Amino acid sequence: MMKLKRLYVLRHGNAQPYGYDLDERRELTELGVAEVKMAALAFQSRAEAFDVAFVSPYVRAQQTAKVFLSSLDVSVEQKTCPLITPDGRNMDVALWLNDQPYESILLVTHQPFAHQFVDYLVDEPLPVNFAMTTATLASVEGELFANACCQFRWSESPS
Repeated sequence: MMKLKRLYVLRHGNAQPYGYDLDERRELTELGVAEVKMAALAFQSRAEAFDVAFVSPYVRAQQTAKVFLSSLDVSVEQKTCPLITPDGRNMDVALWLNDQPYESILLVTHQPFAHQFVDYLVDEPLPVNFAMTTATLASVEGELFANACCQFRWSESPS
C-alpha cells in the first residue's frame, strides 16, 4: 500500500472586481485579507501542516499565500505554479502533483479551477453545502492524485 498524500486547496481571498484591471493583476481587498487570516486560524486549529505551497502567478493568489503563510508563522517553500490559474486543467495538474516529492501540499488558486479540481479528485459526491467561496480551504487525501482516487476530508470557509 502506498503512503497517503494530502492536498489542501485554498481559493484566494476577496479581490478587486472584474474590469478593474487585467485579471492577473487584481489585488486582494481588505475583506480578502481578513478572510485569508480567518482561513489560516481555522487551519491552525486543526493542527495540520503542509510541506510546500504552490501558488498561482496571479497577484491575488500571491497575496493570499503571503497572508496565509505569515498568519500561520510557518516557513515552508513557496513556489509559483502557472498550472493552477482559473483555467487550470484537472488532469494536467493531477499528473504534475503526482510527480512532486512532497507528502502534503497546499495549492493557492482560483475559481472555477478550485472547485472543479476538488470535485475531480474525490471518489464520492461533495457535500451538498460545499462551495469554494473566497478564502475557502478544502482538504483531500489519497494514494495518488487522479480522477475519483481521493477522499474528501473537510473544508473551512470564512463566509
